[in-house]
Amino acid sequence: IFDPFLIYAVDAEVCLTFSNTHEPRFARSETGGTPIMHCSAPFSLLLLSASFIVPTLSTPFKGRDLDRRRTPLPLPVKILHQFSVGTWMENLSIRPNGKILATALSSPELVQVDNLGIEPVKVVHTFANAASCSGITELGQDVFYVVAGTFNISTLIPVPGSWSVYRVDASPEPAEVSLVASFPSSILLNGITVLNKDKKWLLISDSVAGVVYRLEADTGKVVKVLEDPLMKSDSSSSLGINGIKIKTNNLYFTNTNKNILARVLIKDDGTSTESATVVVNSDFPDDFIFNGAQDVVVAQNGVDRLGLVSGETVETLAGGPSNGTESKLFGPTAVQFGSKADSTKAYITTNGGIAQYEAGNVTRGGTISVVDVQGYL
Repeated sequence: IFDPFLIYAVDAEVCLTFSNTHEPRFARSETGGTPIMHCSAPFSLLLLSASFIVPTLSTPFKGRDLDRRRTPLPLPVKILHQFSVGTWMENLSIRPNGKILATALSSPELVQVDNLGIEPVKVVHTFANAASCSGITELGQDVFYVVAGTFNISTLIPVPGSWSVYRVDASPEPAEVSLVASFPSSILLNGITVLNKDKKWLLISDSVAGVVYRLEADTGKVVKVLEDPLMKSDSSSSLGINGIKIKTNNLYFTNTNKNILARVLIKDDGTSTESATVVVNSDFPDDFIFNGAQDVVVAQNGVDRLGLVSGETVETLAGGPSNGTESKLFGPTAVQFGSKADSTKAYITTNGGIAQYEAGNVTRGGTISVVDVQGYL
């Protein structure tokens, strides 16, 4: 989830003040620049990402000589499926058969999208007592764990205590779905990843509370295991930790408010005695994915880009303002690589562009899109 509580400016020439009403307005600086919104809606605040940025520490990822690649960046984007106006696609996972399971923040639906773009979209399951879905991860052959709860995309406010995790066995028809655990103390559950496959342990981020829970899927036991300053937002009313992944005994995570990808060394049970450190600064990061030993691809929701961590910088792999409307990514929220036969494809969920939700003038729907990264990763 990109931080919907933030009013942001990506043009250094634009300044922002808050309105005395709840009506969104736009303005330019006297020197020109991109119009941005003035708003005093609940939880809105100014993210000064250009002026106050967290120092970058040593990165474990080597830089790539992207200039030597055959196809110029940014890479073209193909839309596999365009959803209706107001559909906010949030996250995705890839089935063993290559098809895509995707969640929607705007509805409590888990849908299947054909990775070839031929078959129609199918609703796999609609979760009761929820209005939204967020994170999804696979744990077991064609078995997925899905986060569901309530996030009001009109007010951009989550309902605390509404979040639960469900087990979805996608192999039978219809899918078999069961409740694993409810999280009455949660505010906004978001990212989810596997901690221990054999024990069936999962880690789940709470983007507003700035903490990480361990869920023991066999028993439904929930334990808060991580809490770190880099997981918090600079404001209690803004999103902090977002996407989470584990690699080489480190939990990597994005913090949308702080504009960072960070990591913390964890123990086998998901706890840590270490402090988290910054890997790289990244504009408006949402979810992300690893590819091999050195590549990290980040969905940069607020700037409409798919970013590639290259040394201590993030290169624009696809999307961005200069890439034209036909191939531009409007609000990328998550990214996953395809199955073995499809491993050079990066599949992306989008929400249609976060600015339209901030402005209260929604004119686009989210998508499932794909970028062929062969030769780059």
